[in-house]
Amino acid sequence: MQKPNRLVVIDIDGLRRDVFRAALEAGELPNIEHIVGGREGRKACHVDALSTAPSITFAAQASIFTGQHPGTHGIPGNETFDRLGRISGGKPRHLGFDVGDTLAVDDAVRVFTDGLASQFLSADTPTLYEIGAANGLTSAVAYHMIARGADSWFPPGIAEIARFTKGKGALGMEAGAYDGGMLDDLIDYLDAGHRPDLLTAYFMGLDHHSHAHGPASQRDYLRDVIDPQVGRLLSALARHRMLTNLLFVLVSDHGQISVIPDDRHSIRIGFPFDRELSHVFEALGLDLHDVPGEAPACDAVVALNGGLAHVYLQHRQGRWADPPRYKEDVIPVAEAFTQMNEHGAYESSLQSSLEMILVRDAEHEGWQAAYRVYLGNGRTQPLADYVAAHPELGYVDAANRIRLAGSAMTGDLILAANGREGFYFGAPLKGVHGGLYHGDSEAVLTFAYPSSGAEEIAWMQETVHATIGDRCADEGGRQPSVADMLPATSALLGFQPKT
Repeated sequence: MQKPNRLVVIDIDGLRRDVFRAALEAGELPNIEHIVGGREGRKACHVDALSTAPSITFAAQASIFTGQHPGTHGIPGNETFDRLGRISGGKPRHLGFDVGDTLAVDDAVRVFTDGLASQFLSADTPTLYEIGAANGLTSAVAYHMIARGADSWFPPGIAEIARFTKGKGALGMEAGAYDGGMLDDLIDYLDAGHRPDLLTAYFMGLDHHSHAHGPASQRDYLRDVIDPQVGRLLSALARHRMLTNLLFVLVSDHGQISVIPDDRHSIRIGFPFDRELSHVFEALGLDLHDVPGEAPACDAVVALNGGLAHVYLQHRQGRWADPPRYKEDVIPVAEAFTQMNEHGAYESSLQSSLEMILVRDAEHEGWQAAYRVYLGNGRTQPLADYVAAHPELGYVDAANRIRLAGSAMTGDLILAANGREGFYFGAPLKGVHGGLYHGDSEAVLTFAYPSSGAEEIAWMQETVHATIGDRCADEGGRQPSVADMLPATSALLGFQPKT
């Protein structure tokens, strides 16, 4: 039996699992068919994986490439508040890996100039590339934000990122051109004679396109842009005789849901306008971080992550590093949001904008304290019980995903936007993720071994399902996760743990 000894990860940001499988089964992805063994996937192993909580890029991508959940790897979302000052000498600071409403432009730039996201990962969670290096393998990463331990990292240029994410008209860059540029750089690297054992190609364009046009546009983009680019990659790999014993992983970090692209449904902390969330805190005499650079000289920070928002509260008689007092600091804010949501108090435009308010008692139970659903008047209910009693929410494995996300990096409250009615945290968009719904939580995770025979395929499928099944059982009976990509890949490649 010929086991794989080389890996290519095709990472398609934002791709819904149902879109991927429907397009594959319809014969719309001829190049991906070459990888998985036809539309039937004869040489593949599909896993019904879920994203992290929130189902958002930086948290989920970190899970993919460390094999850990956000509570362990330390990146809880695209926006976070580092109350412990992990990478800033103990000084608390807000981080906005994707700019966001607080205009954290420097952070977004540093993601690709000096690896800010890689720096923020816990030092105790090795990446795929660090594990690979410990097993004698070389690696290269194209355009991905996490490349710690890779031998070669070619990030996008700052001008490209600016044009792609913020540019308009002639100054902008279409998603397809951005993804094509990534493939150009990757193929130039291979044509220069490099033969990495581990290779990651990161397609960010589909997620960007889907935000602007809605998730209904994903299938066309997958067929017309991604699949031809995959064909270019396969041609380059074949040209350099790298396809033998090559394992492929096709993965996405999350999906997307359709929302309403207007000011009413986009919940923001805009500067200098769109300060509706600020009004809730002002009514309690709290200063919210709503001016760029203001944190940590404030009482509260809200990190907007699509379907979920982390709310960080300072101990009013202590420091940011101290857990806030549950009754004095946390409960009044939870009650204010309840009154806002149910009766329109403090900010009438946000009435009915939330589905859940989660609280934890870090004061008495530590940073790993369980999140519970706040019911009003100081009453709470276990999250698992609440979700079981409300199947109409359409959440998937919510209690486990929230539990595995919790740490000092997550909020003292977590707000869940009412996505069923089109609400979300962030600027107006047509497609959003970050929540706990099937649509934005179900991710692609497919292992494929195109040069293999029947014996190798059976071995691959058995190994993947056994590895992931055992891990899910060990972690409280959760459902499969994008965090299972690395453990399953390690089992297939025969990796020894990094020491």
